[in-house]
Amino acid sequence: MIKLINVSKNYPNTYALKDVNLEIEKGEFVFLVGSSGAGKSTLMKLLYREESPSAGKVIVGGVDVSKISIDKVPNLRRCMGIIFQDYKLLPNQTVYDNVAYVIRTLGMRSKDIDDRVKGAIKIVGLAHKLYSKPTELSGGEQQRVGIARAIVNGPPLLIADEPTGNLDPATSMEVMEILDQINKRGITIIVSTHDHTIVNHFRKRVITLDGGEIVRDVEGGTYD
Repeated sequence: MIKLINVSKNYPNTYALKDVNLEIEKGEFVFLVGSSGAGKSTLMKLLYREESPSAGKVIVGGVDVSKISIDKVPNLRRCMGIIFQDYKLLPNQTVYDNVAYVIRTLGMRSKDIDDRVKGAIKIVGLAHKLYSKPTELSGGEQQRVGIARAIVNGPPLLIADEPTGNLDPATSMEVMEILDQINKRGITIIVSTHDHTIVNHFRKRVITLDGGEIVRDVEGGTYD
């Protein structure tokens, strides 16, 4: 599913990643942990081509994404779902329209769009809020909309960058339970987080970054 081969990302006078080698198999659930500036967000941005490596190969689904042309990047991102810490919802659109926005550009029939959108919203437990707007939702509900938007196109991969960073502990756990259930459908999930409690509770594969290097990679691990 994902392979990084001797990947480095340099900036003037510093580096974000240094000679990283990593493989993530289809269907895995992986936590990326480490202090701020360790390289977690940079690594994730390489996967969806927000950034390009200074050296090495970033392979997603058999394709070296660092080599694809800019006009092919939208096609790459349609093959994955991306979940952000700050939700990035359209403030004047309903829950339904925020989720539908992703697939309305794909030329699907209206009924297929409707089925997919309502199905994704049901998975995250917001069927009763279809026509609410983001300002009428709690932070946890807004992140659930973000998850529904990420899965509506049925991607094989979800990338979540600090998805619980703005949520209280109880809500954070609820959001992670949803991601865990989605993973059980066979979708590969990568989550970057600072939340020790979540990592220690779920006991997934834990990859620790420090100074742009992988210093620890443990199956069924804890944060520390």
